[in-house]
Amino acid sequence: MNIELTKLYFEPLHTQQVLYGSSSLLCAQCKYDGVAMWRSLTIVLLLGVFTSAINLNYLDPTKLQTLTSSETQKSAALNIIQKYLPDVIVEVDLLWFKDNKDTFSLNTLENKLHIRASSGVAAVWGFNYYLKKYCKSQIEWQTENVRIPPVLPSINETVVANDRFRYYQNVCTASYSFVWWNVKQWKKHVAWMALNGINLAMAPVAQEAAWASIYRQIGMTQEEIDQHLAGPAFLSWLRMGNMHGWGGPLPQSWHNLQLAIQNEVINMMLSLGMVPVLPAFNGHVPVAFSRVYPNSKFHEVVRWNGFSTEYCCGLFINPNDPLFNIVGNMFLNVIKKPGIHIYTADPFNEISISNFSTQLAQTTSNAIFSTLVESDKEAVWLLQNWMFVNNPSMWPLNRVQTFLNAVPNGRMLILDLQSEQWPQYNLYKMYFGQPFIWCMLHNFGGTLGMFGNMVTINRDVYQVRSQVNSTMIGIGLTPEGINQNYVVYDLMLESAWRKSPVADLTAWITDYAERRHGCKDTAEAWKYLLKSVYSFNGLNRIRGKYVVTRRPNFGIQPWAWYKSYDLFQAFRKLAFTNESHCSTEGFYYDVADVTRQALQYRAEQFYVNVAKDRYGNGFVFESSINRFLSVLSDLSSVLGQSKYFLASNWFAQAKSIGETLEEEYLYEMNARNQITLWGPRGEISDYACKQWAEVIRDYYIPRWKTFLSAALKAKIAGEVFNEQATRRVVTENVEIPYATTSFGITDWSLPSEPLMGQAKNLYRKWAYVADVNDLPIMTTKAKRASEFIVSDGESEDSETAIDPYVFMITTPTD
Repeated sequence: MNIELTKLYFEPLHTQQVLYGSSSLLCAQCKYDGVAMWRSLTIVLLLGVFTSAINLNYLDPTKLQTLTSSETQKSAALNIIQKYLPDVIVEVDLLWFKDNKDTFSLNTLENKLHIRASSGVAAVWGFNYYLKKYCKSQIEWQTENVRIPPVLPSINETVVANDRFRYYQNVCTASYSFVWWNVKQWKKHVAWMALNGINLAMAPVAQEAAWASIYRQIGMTQEEIDQHLAGPAFLSWLRMGNMHGWGGPLPQSWHNLQLAIQNEVINMMLSLGMVPVLPAFNGHVPVAFSRVYPNSKFHEVVRWNGFSTEYCCGLFINPNDPLFNIVGNMFLNVIKKPGIHIYTADPFNEISISNFSTQLAQTTSNAIFSTLVESDKEAVWLLQNWMFVNNPSMWPLNRVQTFLNAVPNGRMLILDLQSEQWPQYNLYKMYFGQPFIWCMLHNFGGTLGMFGNMVTINRDVYQVRSQVNSTMIGIGLTPEGINQNYVVYDLMLESAWRKSPVADLTAWITDYAERRHGCKDTAEAWKYLLKSVYSFNGLNRIRGKYVVTRRPNFGIQPWAWYKSYDLFQAFRKLAFTNESHCSTEGFYYDVADVTRQALQYRAEQFYVNVAKDRYGNGFVFESSINRFLSVLSDLSSVLGQSKYFLASNWFAQAKSIGETLEEEYLYEMNARNQITLWGPRGEISDYACKQWAEVIRDYYIPRWKTFLSAALKAKIAGEVFNEQATRRVVTENVEIPYATTSFGITDWSLPSEPLMGQAKNLYRKWAYVADVNDLPIMTTKAKRASEFIVSDGESEDSETAIDPYVFMITTPTD
């Protein structure tokens, strides 16, 4: 680090004012800017936007995955494999990479499985390949069904990965799914990653512990630090500069836990030959920086999702200011680890800053990368493309090109974050020569609801991989939240080794059902699910905000992309399955989940009648309301039969981290607020909604009951129903108390009737309803998807929206 610049930002303020006028400092900065601009211009002029010209020297798995020895990787692989098959022979040789891609070879000799692999992760991946293909077994996020016969199925097969990388995680997953995890849960998940061949993933780095130390070092007060650091459930958006402070402050015990997790998990990843991705400085700083550095230049961050001044609108360091580089290096010096060279930074994720321009975009890109290479000469910047998707008017084509090409070719790796629905690689001409990963986002907020586009992910990823001039070098899973719709992710993961699309998806999903349920009895049910919920093919925003979980109002327009008949056929065939043949955890999970989906669909149909019947007589309106609330009650009851659909698990995990009563309350409040109001005033209400038993019983039903009771009373009294005022009452009496008050953690009272009996009875009760129509089929499609991008911001108005906001870009504009 430049000694003069270091002194500049660590001397008392009066000393800074003297030094800042130094002509030598200004000339040094001019030289820095001139070199940066010339390099960026040269890159743009010389760029060849084609695979033949792409530089992948810094993205070579044979180097990135070999920080630990073959023997260490073998030992780490055996630690996972031998939990399932004790007597197995594993060999790992780093020379067995083929064309910079992982390989594994499987062979059975004398009833013993032999695995030869290029890395530890490839060895575990090969073992799972054997389990799935030859033993009809399945290991998933939550459930597993492993049945290895005494006489091992014979095999002699070698598999070469299709791409250099199999990537995993969204920047939001840490907050929506991993936030309350301990070391044991993290290590179990890393094992799942290895079983599925994932070799590139974000590391669970204790970023806030690092920043708290840096903030104290530069002179911020503890009060200023506490006002800046958000609570655990909202750290992802603090890191991206969207908001600050909400849900905080962060206790020291939180930092200690995250540091312990960081060390254990990164070590486990490295021992398997995985490539951890570390965070980098993206330019966002606390508002207190304007006090500490009054002579530095900052941009104001525009308000995000209506958060008040107390929690919004931080500062963004001007990338031309030397402070950008200094702060970035301070952070990297704390978190970087030997041999890890890939870093993630998202400077403009769902935000805009004052005086934004193409020049500012370019200098920001330049500053982030320059800071990285100053600290790590082999650094590669991993970037989510979401800022282009979220705000297309802010990112015309030439601005995107300028931003991307400010970084040397092959030193930036793009995550095309939602390729299955909103692919951007063609619009941005294969990212103007930068390599990218084809990612499936699928889930927003960790919401529940069965959906997916099986046809698209079984087709497009293969087409793009083989496309002329493609710069695709990997596939990825980028859900905001996990533990839902595993079948979609299972199919996507197989595209890492399949050489062509699955020829018959019906046969594939039948095989999936057998692996998951341990029987063939449920194959027909899964065929109907493939035909219905997993047939989505449109541009509509699916966010899991169904009528059940939406803020009550009479303007919702529920829709679907499938027929209710197919869904209820799947429901019937699962509910009436002979469970003695299919008694796996995955089977019972699916019975509860499909029952939930069917009742959710009925609730939306009943809501349509409620909204219509409010114009009729009071008796009909009341009857319609009672039926709607009845199906919600049944939905809550059946979910209570499965441990996977209980909110008490989420709350108990949050409280268990606290070391004092105050910390327990803080963590539980974070857990409650995130899945309900998402902000002090419901700024992103229901975005991370959960169809969990107790949340439906204690939150969604009381909301709807309060709202509909008020509407009924107004009707009976002959008064005009004030919907807006009633919604305010719902917020005051239901939403805020639930999101901020600890109810205590109590066991869910299981009904006397077991799950299968309840599922059968609920099918009999709700399968045949005479006075409802199917929800309208409303899927928005583009004529040429490569020309379209979507504005994806959330707002209160979006609660009644059917279609996404679609823009078409045909020419580059500034």
